[in-house]
Amino acid sequence: MKKCESCGDPMMNLSDFGGQNKENRYCSHCTLSNGTLRPQYEIREKLVLNYMKVKKMERADSERFVDEMMARMPAWQ
Repeated sequence: MKKCESCGDPMMNLSDFGGQNKENRYCSHCTLSNGTLRPQYEIREKLVLNYMKVKKMERADSERFVDEMMARMPAWQ
């Protein structure tokens, strides 16, 4: 199973891959419709809001978590 090199999400189905291209290193959430990686600030904000909603985290905690997680991702090295 491949994981997105931007956010770490698993990519199992064709629709999970950016641009629906199984060779893409990034998921459909982190890319534009053509498979191009979105700017880091856009992905960060989406992830922060997602963790606030899903994990019920406060914004500051979510930002800290996302910043630490993204710093380990190959796309942001």
